[in-house]
Amino acid sequence: MARNNREILTGGKKYIQKKIKKNGVEEVVFDKGSRVEYLTGFHKRKLQRQKKAQETIKEQERLARIEERRKIREERQKDMEKQLAELKENAKIIGAGGYESEEEMGANEQDDEDWQGFDDKKEEEEAQDEDKDKGILKRKEVYKLDEDIRSDLPAVVDEETTVVVESLENPAITRIQNTNLEALAKANNVNLEKSDEILEESITRAKNYAVLAGVTKPPVKEKQKKKKFRYLSKAERRENNRKAKDKKRDRK
Repeated sequence: MARNNREILTGGKKYIQKKIKKNGVEEVVFDKGSRVEYLTGFHKRKLQRQKKAQETIKEQERLARIEERRKIREERQKDMEKQLAELKENAKIIGAGGYESEEEMGANEQDDEDWQGFDDKKEEEEAQDEDKDKGILKRKEVYKLDEDIRSDLPAVVDEETTVVVESLENPAITRIQNTNLEALAKANNVNLEKSDEILEESITRAKNYAVLAGVTKPPVKEKQKKKKFRYLSKAERRENNRKAKDKKRDRK
């Protein structure tokens, strides 16, 4: 005969109870100290987790710094090796007389053999031209005394007299230059009257930027001395009140 649903469920419950009795725990013992520590240690365990997380972050940052320093060392090593290679290459070029190849050395030696020196006449002409150019502003003139005139003079006179001639600025040229400068400034929308003011502002701005960048220290301002406080006498108060009334009357 088939069992109904109620009998099946009842049989399952009996089976579980039988299994518990067979493999069940004989006695459950609670440790009151551990129980109290668990129930009252939530905040403590939270702080421990936070501390452990902070230590983990610090360790990761330390490892990141070590890795960064290692990369910097490698880059510096590569730069140093590159510079050493360039120095060695330059030393080879210098040792070869400044020429990169033997063909250039031979070509330069051939040019040296073909060169016959400077032309003295050309040098003298160039020197004279330079003296003329230099003498535009300042030049020396030497005057020699004639022997016939010197014999007639009663006093002792030098044989040569050197005179330095300096040219003065032409006011017309200066005026033209100033006019050209004003025209150029006007074309570029520059006001020459405010040039000093703009220069002072630029210098002040540069000084302030240098202070902000930490290149220079800010100027130390002198502290104003505090006036000593004292109580006025009756006569001084009367005099101050009289002066205040006079000023008020004058304003009206």
